[in-house]
Amino acid sequence: KGIHALATHRVANALWRTGTAANIGVALMLQSRASELFAVDIHPAATVGPGVMLDHASGIVIGSTAVVGSDIYMLHQVTLGATGKPMGDLKRHPTVGDGCVLGAGCTVLGDIEIGDGATVGASAVVTRSVPPDATVVGVNKLIEKTTAHTESPDFDEYSWFYDI
Repeated sequence: KGIHALATHRVANALWRTGTAANIGVALMLQSRASELFAVDIHPAATVGPGVMLDHASGIVIGSTAVVGSDIYMLHQVTLGATGKPMGDLKRHPTVGDGCVLGAGCTVLGDIEIGDGATVGASAVVTRSVPPDATVVGVNKLIEKTTAHTESPDFDEYSWFYDI
């Protein structure tokens, strides 16, 4: 159902961008129906790049000013939302870079940037920008790979070592 939700969003987004009242109304109707059928709520104004994979695609919410890059792997219950602070006409939702993984149930809030290749762990809450190729878990907790283990005789290129 993820592919269907994305296809519906792409049509709604094209209608939204025309700016006419009738097309905006149809775009909102398509978004509402897709939300009802697929349990995926992507605002028609949101920008979603190519190669996005909505795995399981239940409970996904993407806000109106969110920008989702290309080649994103997004699991179920992901929220790309606003903080609720009054921002006027400014951007309120996150920007997700290319090649990111958004784990099940993660929440990314506010006008922040998730860098290219970053991973957001399951059930993480992110309210600060994440650098490229980083991993974040919990509440804004960045995990960094350690290099101390690379000198170990047991080290191989497929091992992942983290310092939490």
